[in-house]
Amino acid sequence: MSIDPTPPPLPEPLAKEIGSKPDAATSSTVLSMYRTRLAGYRTDVSKLRSHLANERTHLAYLRTTVSLIGFGITINRFSLYLVQQKLAPPEHIELLRGTGNAGLGMVVLGLALLIWSIYRYWRVSADIDKGLYVSRQRGVMITSVGLFLLGGLTALWLLLF
Repeated sequence: MSIDPTPPPLPEPLAKEIGSKPDAATSSTVLSMYRTRLAGYRTDVSKLRSHLANERTHLAYLRTTVSLIGFGITINRFSLYLVQQKLAPPEHIELLRGTGNAGLGMVVLGLALLIWSIYRYWRVSADIDKGLYVSRQRGVMITSVGLFLLGGLTALWLLLF
């Protein structure tokens, strides 16, 4: 498969306009104006793509939030059901109450993630409009380490108690 190295042809109206100009300076000016309009169009398309990517990222956060809240409620309600119906052995009752609290913690975590994702969406959207790229690694690292510690402590708490 080979690629044609010749540049694409000019749009027909532009080629006719340049062809009717007697000097190179005028046709060069016309080409410069065309390139400027084309660059502006590409910038607008690039901003549009960036905003759409920001929305997709926000929707991913929303899906994660819904999953955390739904799973947390399920864990909480199921452990409560097992305790109330006396379907669990007596030595596991305290563990099930703790599991219910872990489910409640997942709901709170999901709500906190929702608030953070809204803030992040607004902040990135404003950066795109300003034409800035600001790497916000600190927020990502704090969230990741916090989730790791919270998840690890919850797992230890459930396994040891």
